[in-house]
Amino acid sequence: MFKRKKTPIPPYTLHVLTTEYLMDGTVAGDEILHFPERDEITSFPTLKSVKVQTTLPFDVPTQFHDQLVLMGDSLVAYIPVIELSKLEQAEAWKVPDIEVRGTAYVSHYKIEGRMMFLREDMCDLELPVFDVRISDMLPGTHWVEISAPFALINTHWLHGYAPLAIQGEKEE
Repeated sequence: MFKRKKTPIPPYTLHVLTTEYLMDGTVAGDEILHFPERDEITSFPTLKSVKVQTTLPFDVPTQFHDQLVLMGDSLVAYIPVIELSKLEQAEAWKVPDIEVRGTAYVSHYKIEGRMMFLREDMCDLELPVFDVRISDMLPGTHWVEISAPFALINTHWLHGYAPLAIQGEKEE
């Protein structure tokens, strides 16, 4: 009879890892996180109250901005700092049938966790990773490893992965 109105998701913290930076800011609760194809015309998230630090082994001062519009295909990972079940996309990220525990190499980062593949040998443009730990393999970097319940990885930068254990297709 009566539909209950969805409670709006409040803004939340989002870590954005690129090939050269780690950006921390606040994003609107209804922001859709995705990595567009190169020829796709779309908008990227806009971060508010942003801290930008390099992930490269150079002495570059940390920068702060009121707002930063993300651009380009150098985005490596979105790491939302919110209870995942609150995000509308959460169910879609759990859809892939194959869970691979292991290590992925993405740009100059080592990413460990439970990767969700479409098939054992195939992933989409976006790779959902649960119980993730991301570290930088470049010596002399100035940032600390990131551990989080979830990260969405841009497979454009995926060099390969080393499976530790593969869990088969989900039962219906």
